[in-house]
Order: sequence, then structure tokens, then C-alpha cells
Amino acid sequence: MNNIETKWLKDFLILAELKNFSQAAAVRNVTQPAFSRRIKSLETELGLELIDRSKTPIALTLSGKQFKTTAQSILQQLDEEVSRLAGSSFHGRHSVRISAAHSMAISILPKLHSCLFNPALNAQLSVVANEVDEAVELLIDGKCDFLFSFYEDRLQVAPYRSIYLGRSYLYCVSAVDAQGEPLFDLEHNDTVPSLDYTAESYMGRALHRANRKLTPNTVCTSSMTDFIKALVMQGKGISWLPDYAIKDELAAGKLQILTAREPVPLDLYVYRYHSRLHASCEAIWQSLSKMSPIDGLTNGL
Repeated sequence: MNNIETKWLKDFLILAELKNFSQAAAVRNVTQPAFSRRIKSLETELGLELIDRSKTPIALTLSGKQFKTTAQSILQQLDEEVSRLAGSSFHGRHSVRISAAHSMAISILPKLHSCLFNPALNAQLSVVANEVDEAVELLIDGKCDFLFSFYEDRLQVAPYRSIYLGRSYLYCVSAVDAQGEPLFDLEHNDTVPSLDYTAESYMGRALHRANRKLTPNTVCTSSMTDFIKALVMQGKGISWLPDYAIKDELAAGKLQILTAREPVPLDLYVYRYHSRLHASCEAIWQSLSKMSPIDGLTNGL
């Protein structure tokens, strides 16, 4: 791979964004035939098929999605090194792109500050919190460096890498009354109002796989853990909530676990592509890999 040109990398990244050869060629200010030849030259030099031309709009192959991360990293590092060698005052920070499930972004990422916020890296975090499936797609599409999410079969094998962060549990919980007793009693009342996760959400699927149910009296469904938590705190019903999201409320006696329902385990991971990332990303990955599982995250309740 001695003849790869940086313009080919820029061409590829524009094409990956626009998914259209004509539009990408116009942005790069070249004719479409010339642009197509440059993309083909890149594929030939790499010995990889990066573009699935059979689809409309075109799509990246699995190799293309992985190489997208590599191309972005190469260009960013090249820009930084050129600025350094030119003697310019380079104060820019590399942006580390993080995709995370909503509940993990709120409750887990701040606890990883020693790994993520290292002043010596001269990096800034760009965090996007989504529903789990959307967060996963950002990694698959090469639109983030790291994904903080739950166990995913397809991300446990190449071209992905993962670090196990720890095990969490979904507990069935209720708000309490003035005496500190649960507002709802599952032992003697099977019509307790329940706040359920939508069937298509990750939590909903996890509960379905574990055959865990609340009651037939569902008063609200949502895919958002924090929305459900807010309703539980207001006494609207019972629900399943991850331990990392309710530690403070349990400690303060504002919520109680209803032992009539067995907890459901959730394994937490951080994922990335195998492709080498920017130096600051690699440093963060090394720091995360040295952290003990469950250390400071999901210690038992």
C-alpha cells in the first residue's frame, strides 16, 4: 500500500457521507468518471471492496465501514502532525466520538472520568446518547469511535473489539409512602399499575428473553429508562430499572426493590472497530482495558 493518496481518502469519506457518486464528485470538484476511478484505485490498492454498488443509494461494505474509521483517523493525525512540524501553535483538540445508550450515558460515563477525561490527551469528548439500537448503528456505520452499550452478539466478533465493563441488574421497584413502605404490593395484588418498556426496545427484549413480566395492568410504555424512572418516582406504578440508575434513590429510601420479581442481568460493554484509531482514542481504550470489571460501576446492591 505504497501509493494511496490522501485525496482518495477524502473522496471515500465524502462518498460514504453522501452515498451518491455524482453528488460526491461535485463536492470534490471532479468529473464523475474521474471520481469513480479514484475510488476504484483506492479499493485496488487496499485489495478490498469498500462500496456496494448494487444498492441504491450505494452503501459501504463491512470492510468499507471499518476502513472509514481508519481513513478518518489517518487524515486527522496527518493534519495535526503537519501543524506541529510547521511550528504553528496547535491548540485544537481531537474529538473522540462516543455513542452510548441513554441510561449508560447518564449513569455510567461520568463514573469513567479517570479513563475518558485525561488532560494529557488533548482530546475532547463528543457524546451522542440514543436508544440502544440507534447507538449500535452509529458504530456499525463508522460514525463513532466507541460504543457504550449492552451485550450484542454481532459486536462480539470481528471486525469489532470489546471490553467487558461489568454486570448490572434490572430490579422491579416501587416508590414509597410516608412511612417508607412500598406504594404497591405485588404479593397480594396482581392489578398493580405497571410501567413497561416497549417490546422493540433493548430492555423490553431483555425482559422478554428472561420471561419477566410485571402485571396485566400496563398504564404506560416507553423505551426511555429515565422517563420510566421519573414516573416510578412519582408513584405512577412499578417498573424494572437498572441498578446503576437507582443507587442513590435506593440508598435514600425513595425506592424499594420488590422481591416478588427476580432481577434480570445486563452485561455492559464498550465496543470499537479493530482498525487502529487516533492516538488519543487508543490511550482511552488502553485505560478502559486496565479497569477491573464492575469496579465502581455496578457493585451489588
